[in-house]
Amino acid sequence: MNTAEFLTISSAIVPDRTALADQNNHIAYFELQSNVNKLANAFQDLGVSKGANVGVMAVNSPDFVEIYYAAATVGATLVPLNFRAKTEEITHMVNEADIATLFIAERYWPIYEEVKDSIDGVKNVIGIDFTPPECESIADIRSGAEDIPVFVDIDDGDPTLLIYTSGTTSLPKGVVLSYQALTALVVNTQSPADPTVDQEVVLVAVPFYHIAGATTMMSTIFSGRRLAILPQFTPEGCLQMVQDEKVTHAFLVPTMLKRIMEVENFSSYDLSSLRLITYGAAPMPYEVVRQAVDVFPPQGVDLMNAYGQTEATGSMTFLSPEDHRLDGTEEQNELKLQRLRSVGRPMTDMDIAIKSPDGTILPDDQEGEICIRGDRVMKGYNKREDDTGATIHDGWLHTGDLGKIDLGGYLFITGRLKDMVIRGGENISTAEIENVLEDHDAISEAAVIGVKDTEWGEVVKAIVVLSTDNTKPSETDLTDYVKSRLASYKAPALYQWVDELPRNHLGKVLKNDLRDQYGQPTEGTIV
Repeated sequence: MNTAEFLTISSAIVPDRTALADQNNHIAYFELQSNVNKLANAFQDLGVSKGANVGVMAVNSPDFVEIYYAAATVGATLVPLNFRAKTEEITHMVNEADIATLFIAERYWPIYEEVKDSIDGVKNVIGIDFTPPECESIADIRSGAEDIPVFVDIDDGDPTLLIYTSGTTSLPKGVVLSYQALTALVVNTQSPADPTVDQEVVLVAVPFYHIAGATTMMSTIFSGRRLAILPQFTPEGCLQMVQDEKVTHAFLVPTMLKRIMEVENFSSYDLSSLRLITYGAAPMPYEVVRQAVDVFPPQGVDLMNAYGQTEATGSMTFLSPEDHRLDGTEEQNELKLQRLRSVGRPMTDMDIAIKSPDGTILPDDQEGEICIRGDRVMKGYNKREDDTGATIHDGWLHTGDLGKIDLGGYLFITGRLKDMVIRGGENISTAEIENVLEDHDAISEAAVIGVKDTEWGEVVKAIVVLSTDNTKPSETDLTDYVKSRLASYKAPALYQWVDELPRNHLGKVLKNDLRDQYGQPTEGTIV
């Protein structure tokens, strides 16, 4: 099934209902379909056809949604680019993805100007909210195109979305997701649009370049709901959107949820329409979820935790609203409190197993690697066959996360084989930070770990060894140095100077030793 049919079906069933809303626009389903028709025809006029890759560098907006559905209509693959990435990362993503058509917002035009000589493959540059020099805007190409449906034959296994995510390598890896994977997620978790029921409103505050943002957009359109689009998250902006648009459902990363609860005049906002908050995409500090349980369910707002990966097209397990309600006996509530530290039970379309290093499936309560299988598993990493083969084998996708399943079927994450830090929902490769730090003249060795933090879920901590005959730089200078080379959110929040790094007999740094010695939680560190 072509995911463009998510929109086609809903525009036929509920044409007059609002499909998209932001601070400036309310767009009905029939209007959204009309805009997508025009854009799909414009794509064909530009030579964007089946197999082409279309890049977008912009915050969330109605135009972003239209670009995805137009790309899907003609069989092209959307490549949403992380606008927080540095120029080296942007160049890598655009070139590796063979992006020939790039949509860009005005605020990111200076980045394009900086990298344009390094991305020769880009032939069409189109402004989203402005007209770039010697280029056209999305309004220009849409206005000159016909409002007639476009039909292109696609196979279920064809790619429709290419999302870059940080891994253990120094540069982001592109996860290739098919029409089948996204259709399996949406159709198995949502019901089609229904004109006989009141319309629900879904808030998307997570960027569309994140799998949670992309799948929220698709699920909302298929179900005929209204998608309330927040361009960039602020706690006050989120609460205002809930109040103004009468939001019923929202997906938030833990940092967002924490900041919302900390808003000084939180109680003054009208949240009476809100029925469900789903949180995920990063580790949830227990004290934060415990606070949320005290704040939201008593107001009639359910909570749900979702654990997933881009490689699995989003959520793999969920901790249900019932698991968040402390309304049972003392014994029942104590069990629920224990399971608040879990990520819940597998979704119905996913098989999950805990495996030992030799591939044996382990029994309950034994720790091993979390492995999954199902129709939603990625096609692979873009142009990285070795990485794909190391991740998908024996019929299972190996997540790189460590965990165990209790007797009730609840999955507890206990660590990571893949050495990443997840800060505010963003995956951060420790290797790339270590490489940058070790390029500094004053540092001979560096190891990076994640430290639990009540503000961000995790923050980056660097354990560093001073080079011989060098003066120790200030932590501020080191942070500025890293920020000059990488996206600012990847810079360490904490530093620890040591004489040497612990290593095993093969010379591998013993990260677990470093976590044991220097990985104590912090109290809301902000950098």
